[in-house]
Amino acid sequence: MMPNKNYSPLTGNDPYFREDPGTAIQMVPVYTFDIENEFSIWKAWRTNDGRVLPNNKCSFDLADNPFGYGSLIKLTTFYDPAIAGKAFGGFGIRAPVNPPVTLNNQTYVQFDLYFPASAVSKYMRFEVWSTSSGGEGFQGHAGYAGRDKTQVYIRFTDKITIREIDSERIGFLNGETWYKRTLLAVTPISTGIWEYLNIDLHTENGTKVNNEILMIGGIKILQADENRSSIPKVVNEYKFSEVAPIKSKYNEKAGNFLIGTTGKGFIEHNSIGGYHFEIFTDEDNLKPETHERPPQWLRDKYPNFVFKPSGEGPEWNIQTNQFLSARDSGKNGEYKLYGQCLAWVNQSPFWMRQIIPKNISSMEWNPSGLFYLGGTNSIGPYQKVDKNTARRIYFDHIVYLMRHFMTTDTRYKSGKERGIIPFYSFEVVNVELHDSRHGVVYNDNPDKWDTALRHLSWLMAMTDDDFGNIRQHYIYLLFKFAHIAVPNAQMAEKYKAGYNDSGIVPEYMKMDNHDNSGSIDSYITERPPFLVFNDYEFTNFSKAKIAYNMIKELNTAWKTDPLYDGRNLIEFMGIQGHEIVNPSTTAKSRAAIAMFASLIDDGLLDAICYTELDIRQSNYSPGGQALAPAVLNLKQADSIGYQYALMFKLFEKYKKYIDHVTIWGSFGSGLDNAYVLFDLEQMASQAYYAIMEPDRFIKGHSYLDEFFAGEYDKLKDDDKPD
Repeated sequence: MMPNKNYSPLTGNDPYFREDPGTAIQMVPVYTFDIENEFSIWKAWRTNDGRVLPNNKCSFDLADNPFGYGSLIKLTTFYDPAIAGKAFGGFGIRAPVNPPVTLNNQTYVQFDLYFPASAVSKYMRFEVWSTSSGGEGFQGHAGYAGRDKTQVYIRFTDKITIREIDSERIGFLNGETWYKRTLLAVTPISTGIWEYLNIDLHTENGTKVNNEILMIGGIKILQADENRSSIPKVVNEYKFSEVAPIKSKYNEKAGNFLIGTTGKGFIEHNSIGGYHFEIFTDEDNLKPETHERPPQWLRDKYPNFVFKPSGEGPEWNIQTNQFLSARDSGKNGEYKLYGQCLAWVNQSPFWMRQIIPKNISSMEWNPSGLFYLGGTNSIGPYQKVDKNTARRIYFDHIVYLMRHFMTTDTRYKSGKERGIIPFYSFEVVNVELHDSRHGVVYNDNPDKWDTALRHLSWLMAMTDDDFGNIRQHYIYLLFKFAHIAVPNAQMAEKYKAGYNDSGIVPEYMKMDNHDNSGSIDSYITERPPFLVFNDYEFTNFSKAKIAYNMIKELNTAWKTDPLYDGRNLIEFMGIQGHEIVNPSTTAKSRAAIAMFASLIDDGLLDAICYTELDIRQSNYSPGGQALAPAVLNLKQADSIGYQYALMFKLFEKYKKYIDHVTIWGSFGSGLDNAYVLFDLEQMASQAYYAIMEPDRFIKGHSYLDEFFAGEYDKLKDDDKPD
């Protein structure tokens, strides 16, 4: 898999072998807050996030450390109905940094968090930011305000999570087990002077937290020790076009999964995308916001409702050129398209986000699960919409968008001259599992799922209070709509046969000319696109189990639907693999894959796909923190490579279940400064070599074995799944 070149005689750089290059630069305290003797310097302060209103009922006090010596800041939280309309509750505190600290590109804030077991699903994050004496951002300039904030998520999503390696049982207090976790916040910009430290606490969405406490202490500002020599930087020696194409190994003919990436205007045969990858995801141009204006019939039905943005223009704004370039590049059918996405919490149009269920008034959690998510992603003025109207809206949305590409019907702004743009798969629903609710639901009932969703108001309106019928659940309906939009012959025949039965083809499906007197034969496709449910953080076992439960029940129910077309309702389980270099990342990923693989064995799922894979390098990883696309030191590059190698060994072990793996970025960086396979100069990185020959890479970097805690041995062929 290596290029036909010798390694550089100057560097001696063999990407498959390295001994330990030494200890990375250490982070040392440059400012420590003396809580015990200087507690009076801490003051209540406004929050930096517009979604959080300062809660005057909350308080902070000096407290003796019940688990050791010294003092802590005790944060007491209360639910305030006055801020219930906002997405989150919380409050903020700040203290002066005297003398001020000058930032560099390796500045961190570290503090210890003490929390009880009951904190599960109640708290979201701390937000760390700075103000100057003038109250604004860095250097007292209003223009800097907000740029300096950084977030440390503290979601404790289930009983497994709070027992992870980075948590420590610290003691027993007020009838509960307490834990201690050291949090590290990375400053997002590298210039300026830190005169005040601000810390905001955010509670979880919709959570009533009354008279409950957390404690924080050990608050420090850290910077790199300039007196230590750093590990040398890695030298990536070969251009993307000088190494073997990744798709030469990972392809169907070789008995492997497909390999993909993201980008805009991404397909030219001689580009990094075209050279190395086979399946492509456009990051923006298929989001629900392409449906810019509400349909005219909806505006007519609600004449007093202010749909935003107002103003005229076409209903749809679908950018098609980059998808055409994929179809027309290379050999016929060489490049495949993954469509992301038809329904999502973000990038949905304003008018859609104003829709709320007609019969559910609560925007809070309640025991029955009949709630919906408002605040952050909903936007007023709100309009109560009956369930059939809501279903008509999204049926029209999905049918139009899919048929725009998959047919030549001018009704969908297509045509014979342009031709069909064949999509390999469509992501029907993206990240609809709630970020933390899954832990509570799983702990109460490990076989339940339907109250662990986000319940977005404009999607929930399709189900409204009709929770008793699984076939009226909005997830079920969204996938059913996608089956009808681009049908196979079996679906078309059943649709035609049931057209005059409103229980099979309801009236809302007939109202916008999406059929020809009951026939959808002209839209039949021999191989319709695979339909995907996509979500993230499946290294949390409880979240993976919730997704498993959901797919199992929905796909089972679909097999007895009058419109059942011989396919699974949900065909692919999409996993967003935005992972981190960590000893347990591969083991936790393996648990999720094994679970979904069992659904495939039972005929209740077709395949798994990793839709968004990249890897972040944390401060606790070998070699220390690194933010892509910054050049890595040798140890950082090796540790990221080792993690990629482990993940691809895992994928190879389960390759009969995995359809494709998409790297979230062709070069430079992925999501949140994560690292991908090629650096900013499009040179092959250690990660590239690691996925091409995982065994060779891992064996040649044995100095990292101890950090990764035997993960490689667990992936050997004779090791049985848990």
